[in-house]
Amino acid sequence: MTEQGIIARELDIAAKVLEDLAGADVDAIDIKSVEREEAPFLAKIVSKLSPMVGNLMEQRIASILNQGSSEGFSWKRQDPGFPDAVLIDEQTVEAVAGYEIKAWFVLSTEITGRFRESLNLLRGKNVNVVIVAWCLSNMVFGQPKVLGTLVVSGEELAQSRDSHYHNPPYYLTIEPNDTTARTANLQQSNVNGYRLQEDRSDPISVKRARERSYIAADPHTPEKQEEAQQLMAELGYRLDTNFAKIDRVENQDVEDFKTEILDQEYLGRTFRKWKTVFADLSSKNDGKRANAEKTIERLYGLMATEEPKATGSRETEGAH
Repeated sequence: MTEQGIIARELDIAAKVLEDLAGADVDAIDIKSVEREEAPFLAKIVSKLSPMVGNLMEQRIASILNQGSSEGFSWKRQDPGFPDAVLIDEQTVEAVAGYEIKAWFVLSTEITGRFRESLNLLRGKNVNVVIVAWCLSNMVFGQPKVLGTLVVSGEELAQSRDSHYHNPPYYLTIEPNDTTARTANLQQSNVNGYRLQEDRSDPISVKRARERSYIAADPHTPEKQEEAQQLMAELGYRLDTNFAKIDRVENQDVEDFKTEILDQEYLGRTFRKWKTVFADLSSKNDGKRANAEKTIERLYGLMATEEPKATGSRETEGAH
């Protein structure tokens, strides 16, 4: 079997392990609550657990993957480092594949995880992104429960991001500089997004920039990057702090996964409807807020009679 065939086999094994995570509890965290009056308060703060759940899932996924790896290969977590979990060829001690892991609390406004790695640095590296959807087992208390996982190619996600954002002269995606000669901790690998600031730019230059024709090429190519640098020198731009949020890159696999998860029913409602309930807890409309609080409080009685059902998981075709 060729080296690429061996790596593909290991990624197939890993994909099955990730698929089996659906329905699993992250038992390192347990939010306890016995009083209904606590429910509205807890509902407003459970999203703050997402960074911790993400870190726990990084560690757990690396450990679980390692248990299923073939002889001669091992999975290790990188902290810090990209990606979060790497497949090591123990003979060469080189990383031959990896997973970047992003936790998605399904009741949050959006998938807040970002993916800023340069497409030029991802090519041929067998790096996939894993989105782990989760909620608390009892919605406002209990243990974090994995609802499903999506595995999507890092190259594909970076391509979607760059194609979605880059729109000269209004928005530019800027590739990292060549820093291969630097030590590992000083190397750059992240793409940044910049918005045009017309109030900080010469009006004539802005008019000229709007009217000019731009190269019809992918934004990460040298030609497009040279074009972008010229615009950066001529006009005023600001760094976009919301750039590369996974929910905003308009990747079809991610959008399909979001729909699949949000349409799943859990404790009597779809997650899409639960999001409305949670949002109404902060509503200025007294009626909406009161109804949402009652709905959340009813979970305490519901949990005595109904066992939460796990949802599914999926992997995109060609993710490895």
